[in-house]
Amino acid sequence: MSPYRPSLRPGVCFAALALVLLGLIRVVEVEDKAGRHLLLLAPWDQGVVEFINSVTNRPVRIEFQLGRFFQGFAAYTDPETEAYYTEGTYTWNQLLKKEARKQLSYCSELGLFLKLGERWFSAQGECLEARILWPP
Repeated sequence: MSPYRPSLRPGVCFAALALVLLGLIRVVEVEDKAGRHLLLLAPWDQGVVEFINSVTNRPVRIEFQLGRFFQGFAAYTDPETEAYYTEGTYTWNQLLKKEARKQLSYCSELGLFLKLGERWFSAQGECLEARILWPP
């Protein structure tokens, strides 16, 4: 008696591989004054926003992850600028790390930079918006 050996069908293997790849792709749309840009990113790619706070005139850097959402935020700046945002009543990064959003909007008069994966975007006197389109 021969043992039962299920055969792998090429269609089933292809469908399984396609599902795995779809789970790894992040489709992000970035909108700036030049138009809309589509990016294909991976969940291990990271995001960064850098700008100068117009009140304290000090740099702020916000880093985040690209999961199903923009998530895992962490901000880096001086204590005076952090106090400007929090009024000294809470730890900024404790709240930021809990944030999870499908869309980000940043505006700056002095200028800002947004990095998603390896691609940089910049704006001055205007806004940048980023939206995760996939996964839904």
